[in-house]
Amino acid sequence: MNNKRNIKKILAGAALCSLMIAPLILNMEDAFATEQTSVKKADFGVGQGIQWADQVVAPFVDMTAYVSGESLGNNGALNLAAVAKSTGQKFFNLGFMQSKGLKDGKIDWAWGGFPTLNENESDGWQYEGIKKSIRELREVGGDVAISFGGLNAGAFWETTQNTTILADAYKEIIEGYGLTRVDFDVEAGAMDYAHNLANAKAVKQVQDQTGVSVTLTLPVMDTGLISTGLSVLQAYLEAGVDLTTVNIMTMCYGSVVPDYAQGSLDAVDNTKNQLQDYYKRYANTTLTDAQAYAKLGTTPSIGFESSAHPYFTTDMFNKVVQHAKSRKLGMVSYWSMNRDAMVDSGQGQVKNQYEFLTVAQQFTDDSEGPVENLAKPSIPVNLNASAITQDSITLNWANNDSKEKVTHYEIYRNNTQIATTTTNTFKDQKLTANTTYSYQIKAVNATGASDLSQAISVKTSNESESTPGNTWTVGTLYEAGDIVTYKGLQYRCIQGHRAMSHWAPDLAPTLWIRVL
Repeated sequence: MNNKRNIKKILAGAALCSLMIAPLILNMEDAFATEQTSVKKADFGVGQGIQWADQVVAPFVDMTAYVSGESLGNNGALNLAAVAKSTGQKFFNLGFMQSKGLKDGKIDWAWGGFPTLNENESDGWQYEGIKKSIRELREVGGDVAISFGGLNAGAFWETTQNTTILADAYKEIIEGYGLTRVDFDVEAGAMDYAHNLANAKAVKQVQDQTGVSVTLTLPVMDTGLISTGLSVLQAYLEAGVDLTTVNIMTMCYGSVVPDYAQGSLDAVDNTKNQLQDYYKRYANTTLTDAQAYAKLGTTPSIGFESSAHPYFTTDMFNKVVQHAKSRKLGMVSYWSMNRDAMVDSGQGQVKNQYEFLTVAQQFTDDSEGPVENLAKPSIPVNLNASAITQDSITLNWANNDSKEKVTHYEIYRNNTQIATTTTNTFKDQKLTANTTYSYQIKAVNATGASDLSQAISVKTSNESESTPGNTWTVGTLYEAGDIVTYKGLQYRCIQGHRAMSHWAPDLAPTLWIRVL
């Protein structure tokens, strides 16, 4: 009996204990659930990316290279929206996101590995300019991909091979920057197979969670991917990463490839064969020629790279673009937009602003007729000035013939290029009062640029100008901006000339415009 009573007491106590502990367990579970659901996505205030087309032109941009000046600079970062508005180019690959090491169990990341170009240690200037550039580009309908890695040391997968740490870092950046596409630029000392396999597993995990598109940028020779590049491709295929594009760096071959243009074409065709082989071996997937080409991108280094390499001209690039177009590749890119926009103060120089972008955009141009048969544009004519004030001058000129397929015009002030425009008018602002300026225009298409137009001299208004101008007189040399009185009316000169009787203000609308 006593034993039975003791057993009952024990059972009763156990039941009471269960009743007391159960709420605690439930509370702990609720707290854990609350903690889990309270983890918010990172948001760096740059908007949300969009879906990219299957075929795209997307130049690489060095976002750490300091850009001075207001027209193309955003606190030292390249103003992507300004480029887009001038050229129509909307998509860019931004480089390079790198690791500074591990900090508190996480990858301490930054643009170019620079300490102040990240969320935690923002310098309040250039980093904010980078974010502003991304945000403003998206506001005009464009988008960016961020490229991890690059030539210099600092690849995430060299810092650690812990897939959880890697995945957490990628997810934070993808969510924070609102990315729909990321690139992994794997080269130099970051091509170890084991390290890339660990990274690929992390990328696969993040891709499954976010649906982000992934591109892989790898070095090549004219024979195709180099051996270490093939091992990187193998790692990503083995990990199951869905690669949108395998972008090959068709550049810097050295003396063994004397013709860089032809070498780049051969590199594309040979890499296509390698893709078919590796997808079959490591992804159990059979790619047709068309499918393999569609997974390829080509990225040459434009202009002057170094004395060890030939100057990569627009003619050479045109061959690359036309080949990519005929093979229906997935992407045409180049290094770099900084060079092509002529904001690169380093060695990589080009001859005319946006001349390579003009060629690249033929990749997605559905117009008929090969670029090879397109002549340079004719020289723009009828350049004149109007709406002249103390600090601004509006330039106008005749549009070139549509058959010339002009993509934009370059504006030169005092023999220096100051801007581009896709229309036949341009307002030059922030000028000095009562000052004479010289202007010329170039027309640009996929083949190249025209010669400079005839120059005009234009003088801004005098700050104290409020009285009627002098009486128009035959034989007087007038400059654009001069104001005269003729038959009781005021006229402003819009094109410099020496007055003749048959060029009276009321008879020569190309020389004079009535103001009062």
